[in-house]
Amino acid sequence: MKIKQYALLIGVMAAANANAQSVQIYGLIDSGVMYTSNVGGKKLVSIDPDTQAPDLFGLVGGEDLGGGTKAIFKLEGQFNMNNGAMINGLFGHTAYVGLKDEKWGTLTAGNQIDFMFDSLVAQRWGPAFPVVNAMNLRQSSFQGLNSPRGGPGNGSFDFDRLLGSAIPNAIKYTSPTYNGFSFGGLYSFGGVAGNFGSNSAQSFGVNYRNGGFSLNGAYTYIKYPTLNDGNDGIRNFGVGASYILGAAEFAALYTNTANTQNSARIDVYEGDLTYELSTPLHAHFSYQYQKGNDVLNAQHVNQETLSLVYLLSKRTSLYSTLAFQQSSGGPAWILMAAGPASGGRQTAFSLGLIHSF
Repeated sequence: MKIKQYALLIGVMAAANANAQSVQIYGLIDSGVMYTSNVGGKKLVSIDPDTQAPDLFGLVGGEDLGGGTKAIFKLEGQFNMNNGAMINGLFGHTAYVGLKDEKWGTLTAGNQIDFMFDSLVAQRWGPAFPVVNAMNLRQSSFQGLNSPRGGPGNGSFDFDRLLGSAIPNAIKYTSPTYNGFSFGGLYSFGGVAGNFGSNSAQSFGVNYRNGGFSLNGAYTYIKYPTLNDGNDGIRNFGVGASYILGAAEFAALYTNTANTQNSARIDVYEGDLTYELSTPLHAHFSYQYQKGNDVLNAQHVNQETLSLVYLLSKRTSLYSTLAFQQSSGGPAWILMAAGPASGGRQTAFSLGLIHSF
């Protein structure tokens, strides 16, 4: 299998050399050190936390078909900087092919990221997006959410899907922008004979941008085989806005996550400020409040996150992030930390370098 994967990569790179104008190789490399005050009651220092962005490499390109239409593709993989191993396969992060038309929009098929990320992260943040650290996104213990993405006993990892995870077997449409307004939809086929909706997924996004103001909404519902034989799942929706005023960008976000089988629900309220302190130095401060319902032991979580990003060049940056989380009704757990705290408090600090190519 590994030989086949490497042969495929070599073949694609050969095609890139044959037609360099249509194929681009790109990537992100992020490495650093992370300190966590409480992982199961003990302090921990870890290497390569990828807190600013995941380690990625990819190939993107297409062919001009004339009349404003292009054939396009994207193959993107995520890897572990510590050992070089691929995560979820060679191109497990994103893989699609499709058509893009200037007038009618873009239609693609493959393993694709849904609109909780597209609309509520990339579109909502706009120019401030590279400054936002992954530790600012969602994690806490929330025993009982039972999302398969969280693993045994923990359904809390990136529960409102803002980190950007792909959905397989998906058809996705994204519209052009009309007077600042755009929208999109995604559907993933479950592949179960005799039950069209089982194991399926759907996602929708809508965006409006006018100058420095952005208003965004998204919905994603994924049915998992482990929840009522694929007939129930995790449903997410959210609305957010941002406004650029001089060197500052103000933002707000609300998300709702629910398990349709056991009625577990989490509401999240977030406020943010991103500020350009100087041309190379940017700061981001965020406060979020997470509230679980009675199925989740009414767990309440508060988190404050402060990030600094210093641009050494257009492609290379230094970053540092400090996050505090306080939780009642369950242990604290900051996203990217190695595990939950032994109690209701956890502090994490990361320092790293990120390079794009």
